[in-house]
This record gives sequence, C-alpha cells and structure tokens, in this order.
Amino acid sequence: MSNLKLATVGFASIIFISIGCSNEEFNSVNEVKENPSEAITKQTPEEVEVRGTFKRSFEIHELDANGKVYYVSDPKQLLMEDSNQIGQDGYYKLFETCVVGVIGSEGGYGPTGKYENEITVREICV
Repeated sequence: MSNLKLATVGFASIIFISIGCSNEEFNSVNEVKENPSEAITKQTPEEVEVRGTFKRSFEIHELDANGKVYYVSDPKQLLMEDSNQIGQDGYYKLFETCVVGVIGSEGGYGPTGKYENEITVREICV
C-alpha cells in the first residue's frame, strides 16, 4: 500500500511541475504579444538610395558606393535588366547605377561570407 502512495505522490508531483512549466512558457509568450507594434517597428527596415558601381562576375555580386562594398541581393533581377538595356551581354557586368533597397545588418554576406554589408535591391533609381 505504501508503494501505491509513493507512486501517487510522485505522479502528482510530475503533473504539478508540468503545469507550472507550461504556465511559465504561456506567460512569456504573452509578454511578447502584449506590445506587437513595438516589435514590428524595430524590425521594419528602412529603404535607402545608393549610387555606385555594380560588378558581377563569378561569385561576385557587389555594389561599390561611397567607400563601402555591398553584397547585392537582387531577387527581381532588376540590375540584369538594366545591364541588358545599356547593351551589356554575357555574364560579367560592370556599370554605374543607382538602386533603392534595404541595407542588411552587418555580417558575413556572399557565398564566402567576405562582405560585411548587403543591400537588397527593390528598384532602380532614375
């Protein structure tokens, strides 16, 4: 009979610990959801206009502007369209351009991680 009491007490302890842990997890999720506009404001990136020299070759997609070299992310292939319009054929590209885009946080960008800065192109400037 004492083994049954021990098993019951042990089982009840596990249930209470589980409830306590899941309640703590629930509260931490609510803390994040209480102020969603502040979290969105911090995550909304700002678009900038950057003028410089775009260069594309093997594993290089970069924009050299104002002493900084940006790794270029161009999901819509706008720079390739711009290159074709000025008569550049082939894979290798080098031309002056202006882009509007979002600059990423500092870190290792590109296939080898050698770029400290990245710009994601949204549109070509006039």
